[in-house]
Amino acid sequence: MRHLRAVCAIADHGSISKAAAALKTSQPSLAAQLRRIESMFGSPLFERGREGATATPLGEWVLARSRSLLPAFEELRRDGMRFAGRSVVRVGCMSSHLALHIIGTLRELLPDAEVSMRTEEAMDVLPSLLRSQRLELATLADYPGLPLTPPAGVGYAPVAWEPIFVAVAENHPLAAHQEIELADLADEDWSLPVMIEVGHREHFSDACAKAGFVPKIGCEATLSVAVDLIAASRCVGMFQATSRGYPGIAIRPLAGTPLSFRHLIGWTEAGPVDPQISELVTAVRRAYWADAEKAPVYQDWLKRHGPLPQPQAQDPYSAIV
Repeated sequence: MRHLRAVCAIADHGSISKAAAALKTSQPSLAAQLRRIESMFGSPLFERGREGATATPLGEWVLARSRSLLPAFEELRRDGMRFAGRSVVRVGCMSSHLALHIIGTLRELLPDAEVSMRTEEAMDVLPSLLRSQRLELATLADYPGLPLTPPAGVGYAPVAWEPIFVAVAENHPLAAHQEIELADLADEDWSLPVMIEVGHREHFSDACAKAGFVPKIGCEATLSVAVDLIAASRCVGMFQATSRGYPGIAIRPLAGTPLSFRHLIGWTEAGPVDPQISELVTAVRRAYWADAEKAPVYQDWLKRHGPLPQPQAQDPYSAIV
């Protein structure tokens, strides 16, 4: 496995020296290890030149299999640790600002646990990973009229409802508005993330239908590409209210708050997080509102409207109130 990690590192970083730095070893040591690996396979895995290391056909073949073997081995190692009684917390995070707060809080609450994190562009896969106990903790989201219900053996706790804002080019006529009517964006092309959960897409479509139009999806792009396209007036997009802004674009609230979502924390009730879940949720809620104070547009909106209503006690998935 150490050999396979070395091969992947060299391919990922494009050179032996950069891979050695990432693996916290010396370049001569990694070069010697690569020679032993290539001797074992009987042929070079990389062509070395001035521009770095490029995988040979054999190297590509080894890399393809290494990238499937390494995660499986890591899963085996963690399962073995759990079987031996050590705390392992695997965290799945959707694209939100809660991930760092989750990890930081876990370090304090479970200092002896091994904590790892994976991110997902869309959170649709995360509930099933919790249900199958391939994750112990996850950040989730649901939308008005489209609530998530926890599967058996899994708990959900709400963190906060958050309005969804829109972004236009800073020279767009609507950028001068304090709040934008969703209907005024009917003729715009919209940018959506490449991967977006079903609930978000349905909520967006329903809100646009109520505003009297069908949205035109002009592109599906990563965040960095979407920001550039919006700044160039090629499209408009949706952003979390806690976003602190990006050069060239103006993030504005929508009048009447037709778009919103709820942050949730999900956890396995048989896992190591369950005894600490109340403290974890309380800490993450506190961190969320601390983040909100650092987002000027959201702060202005909160001064005018106040926080969106929190889930009521009778909410079936309001496990922590």
